[in-house]
Parts: sequence; C-alpha cells; structure tokens
Amino acid sequence: MELQARLKQFQSPQVRDLAWAILSPSLMKTTDHSQHFSDVFFQQSFSDILPHLQQLDQHPAPLISHLEHTTNHRLGPYFERLWLYWLRHNPRYRCLAHNVQIQEDGKTLGEFDMIVQDLDSGAIEHWELAIKFYLGIPPLNNETHWFGPHQKDRLDLKYHHLVEKQLKLSTQALAKDYCQKQSWNISRTRLLSKGRLFYPVNAEYSRPNNIEKHHLTGRWMTQPEFAQQFGKHEHVRFHWLNKDEWMVLREREAKCYEHIQERFSQQRYPHPVQLLVSQWQEKPVRLFVVPENWLQHALATLEA
Repeated sequence: MELQARLKQFQSPQVRDLAWAILSPSLMKTTDHSQHFSDVFFQQSFSDILPHLQQLDQHPAPLISHLEHTTNHRLGPYFERLWLYWLRHNPRYRCLAHNVQIQEDGKTLGEFDMIVQDLDSGAIEHWELAIKFYLGIPPLNNETHWFGPHQKDRLDLKYHHLVEKQLKLSTQALAKDYCQKQSWNISRTRLLSKGRLFYPVNAEYSRPNNIEKHHLTGRWMTQPEFAQQFGKHEHVRFHWLNKDEWMVLREREAKCYEHIQERFSQQRYPHPVQLLVSQWQEKPVRLFVVPENWLQHALATLEA
C-alpha cells in the first residue's frame, strides 16, 4: 500500500506525522550497509505499533503531550521526538538515553542523538537521526549541488558531518570513556535519515551516490516560472504548507492560483515556500517555489 494511503487511515495530525516518520523511505545512505535501516525494518516498525497508533488516533493526548514536552520546536527535534515515542512503545528496542552531549572544558565535541538497546540481542547501538529537504541544481548527481531551501544547509556538508563526525563519535576517546562509565558498549552505529529531494521542474531524476534510490521526491521552480506554469490552469489547486506540514498535510481547503499569487505578493522578504499541487499531474506534487534570484545565490555560495 502506498505511503499516502496508509497515512489517510489516521485522523490525528500528530499520529499521521508519527506514521510518516516510521513508514517514509530513507533519504541518505552510507557506504557501510550495517548502518542502514531497511524498508523491511520500517514496515515491521509500523506493524509492531499499529494497534497502539489506532488507539492513539482516538485519544491522541499522550502523543501530543510527549511532542510538546520540549523547548525546541524546530522540525529536526520534532522528528527525533516522534522516534523517541516509537522507541517507548515498541517491543524490540529501548532508548537508554537521548541528546547526550560530550563536552570538554565547556566545549561540545559531539552529541549522541540516541543510545538504543536491541532487547533481542542485548546489543547497544548509537542512532543518529536527520530529516532534510534539499533542492537540486544540475548536475544533480553532484552532492554539492543540493541546497536547503534557505541555503543555510547543503547535502554534502550535512552528510559528511553525520558520517565522518557524528557516527564516529563513540570511537573518540572522551566519548568512549563516557560510554564506559555508563556501561554502554556500543557495537553498532546507524543513520536514520528521512526527507525529500526537490528536482528542477523539467529536469530528469538523477541523484548523488549517498542518496537512497527510492527516496521521496518533489519539484522546484522560481516565482516567474510558477506564474508562467499555472497562470492559465484554472483547475489546478494548491495548499500553502507551513513548516509542520513538510511531512504530512494538515487538511485545509485547497486554494486557487490567484490566492497563492496574492500570498506571494504579500511577502515582505521573498522566501522559498513549499506547496502541495493537485490536479496538475497524475498524483499531487510537492513543489518548492523560490524567489527569482534563488539559483544565483545558490551558485554564488559554491564559489565563495
């Protein structure tokens, strides 16, 4: 069953977010296959917790309370808290600790996102979590050509930070000493990465080597391209997505092209906006619309 079809069985937005966090395909992969979570893992993880999710959908207060019990409401920490909830309600894994900072002289050397015990084997694992959304510029197989919507983040920089620093944290002397004091013998490190790549509107799909084949995709275009593409298509409908809808749409009435253009015109500082576009292609499409100069700014950062 398709991802969206499975999500539609739930009414609670928070439960749909949790289901998406579990079921959506991986985004990034490493050269070490032992660090990967397979599609089978995600399917089993969903099956294990499905009866609980169905109960939770009727009375979602415990999940809502868990998600709100934080001072950091950005999407990354929200994604981590969704998985922390799963870890507390699944039969196989137990979270021993999360967001453990390793410090020396007041300076943070790194942080363990989650220390997890596999109850079947007793093994202790370090899980590193990431949720990312990148827009690509040809050549699309080049990892340096994928940018966060606001260009503060780039795929290659994030990937190498995760793989070369975060996933190797337990091998560093200070972190190893800390783990020994907690009686944690970390035998495995794993990257749990979700998100979506947005391709230029008319480009062929081509991905860097560190991206999973079956990742989620979308498109991007500039505001002038948006006007040219949709100005004459009265039947197309749009949802203007808030940041908390970058995973799953929270149902509202779809809007027409004129409404979206009016919102663009009201932006004091033009910035990228994610839309869900219906009745344009065979299936609804996630679309980033960026300011006209977005591409030039992105290329300029590569030259800096």
